[in-house]
Amino acid sequence: MLTALIVFALFAAPAYANLATPEMPDSTNADAMGNIYRAALGACIAIFVLVGGWLLYTAVRFRTRSGAGPIDPPPQTHGSTRLEIGWTVVPILILAGLAGYTFDQLGAAENISTSRNALHIAVTAQQFTFSYTYPNGKPPSNPSILVVPVNTPIDISIVSKDVNHDWWVPSLAPKIDAIPGQVNQTGFTATHAGTFHGQCAEFCGAGHATMTITVHVVNRPAFQSYMASLK
Repeated sequence: MLTALIVFALFAAPAYANLATPEMPDSTNADAMGNIYRAALGACIAIFVLVGGWLLYTAVRFRTRSGAGPIDPPPQTHGSTRLEIGWTVVPILILAGLAGYTFDQLGAAENISTSRNALHIAVTAQQFTFSYTYPNGKPPSNPSILVVPVNTPIDISIVSKDVNHDWWVPSLAPKIDAIPGQVNQTGFTATHAGTFHGQCAEFCGAGHATMTITVHVVNRPAFQSYMASLK
C-alpha cells in the first residue's frame, strides 16, 4: 500500500504542480497573506524547538545509566504556582499577538480598491467553469483565461449561477465565495507579469477538479492592445 501511494504521488505531482503552494507572492494581497503564514509558522517553530529541546535535554540528562544501581524515587513536591501561571499566561500572549498581527494584515489581504484606475471585472461561476466580463461588457477572447495588467488594482465581483463555488488564485488573491443570488467582492494588485493558476476551492460536484483558473498578467501596453482586439 505504501509503495502504491508513493508511486501515485510521483505521477500526480507534475500534473498538479501549478496548484502547489506558491514559492513567492505575486500580489500585494498575497504578500499580506504570506506575512500571516510566516508569523504563525515562526511561532510554531519557536515553540517546537523550545519544548522539544527541553524534553530532549531532560531525557538525556536524567536518563537511567547502566550500573547505576537501584533508583530512589524522586522527592514528592507540590506544583510551582509561578510556573503554572507562566505556562498559562505565555500562550495567551502568543495567541493574542498572532491574532493582533493577523487582523492588522487582513486589511491588505482583502483590499478592494476604490481607485479610479482600478479595473472592475465581473466573474460568474457555474458548474464547472468561471466566466469573465470586462467593464466594456466584453468577455475575454478565451473565456477560460482572465487577462489583467500588472501593477493595477483589480476589483472582482463574483456570483454563482447554480451552487456554491470558490474563486482562488493562491499567488494573487484570497479565496472568495461565489454564492447564488449574492454578489461578493475581492481584489488584488499583481506585482509581476506571468501566468498564474488557481482552482475552485469549494467542492461543487463531480467536475469540481476540472474547475481551474488561469490568469495572465501582462504589461500595460500589451493589455491595451488585448482590450482593443476584443470584439
